[in-house]
Amino acid sequence: ALPISRVRDGVSRQDREAEMSAIARLLKPSSIAVIGASADATKTAGRPVAYLKKHGFTGDIFPVNPRVPEISGLRCYPDLKSLPRTPDVGIVLLGSAHAHRAVRELAGMGAQAAVALASGYAETGEEGARRQAELIEASGAMRLLGPNTIGLVNLTDRIMLSASGALDMDEFCVGSIGVVSQSGGILGALLSRAAARGIGLSKLVSTGNEADLDIAD
Repeated sequence: ALPISRVRDGVSRQDREAEMSAIARLLKPSSIAVIGASADATKTAGRPVAYLKKHGFTGDIFPVNPRVPEISGLRCYPDLKSLPRTPDVGIVLLGSAHAHRAVRELAGMGAQAAVALASGYAETGEEGARRQAELIEASGAMRLLGPNTIGLVNLTDRIMLSASGALDMDEFCVGSIGVVSQSGGILGALLSRAAARGIGLSKLVSTGNEADLDIAD
């Protein structure tokens, strides 16, 4: 049987502290690589860059796509090796057949975490479970959110690591309520409904298939 999640029993205190530091960096990165970014903001792969800019992310955004020179006024890099520095976090917009390659590169560069949005993993059966095991192996010591997730939203710090259409809204109420949900659909619905009712949220995380990071983390 193929493993579909990372086993972390017997982790030392030092390693656990490093893991928590990586999770903190995932929630509040100062630089983000968007791998597979599209220049078309109406497409799913074009949304993360558009949302980061729209909602006021103040850190560095590194779109990665070999086919276009710029996206939303930002220089677009042909590959991860061309980035000016290692990003804190990479959001991977590639499909399940290719996402593991980007995850492996991010881990090799020393990125703290990656977000894998693609579906087509353990939720689809044996072949998907094999791809998920490959993704876990590729991530190494780097923390991984997903796959099969809509990502995370940090309203407090204006960081949108997601392609959820709920982020089309111009303004959100910021408050002290954080939400962690395995289901991305529930997370998106809560974000929209909370905004409509004037309820302030802080951070929302969709854990998806929980190949590495899960609700307990």
